[in-house]
Amino acid sequence: METTEIRNKLLTLLAAIAPDIEPAAVDPDVALRDQFDFDSMDALHFATAISESFGIEIAQTDYPRLASVGAASEYVRGKLAP
Repeated sequence: METTEIRNKLLTLLAAIAPDIEPAAVDPDVALRDQFDFDSMDALHFATAISESFGIEIAQTDYPRLASVGAASEYVRGKLAP
């Protein structure tokens, strides 16, 4: 799966979790918490949605690696790589 596809899917998941976030306004290199009112519960829901949507297991210790869309994209791409 290409990085662009992963990012688009992440943005779709993000919009479902936090409908007040406009996907086009997301800076992929800045932590979601720093850009929006994205709290720890939102982060947990985001991690769960990523896990279910991509069919990957995400250890709780890896949650900080999902702080931004760009970081989450790289994390997912790494998990999907053969």
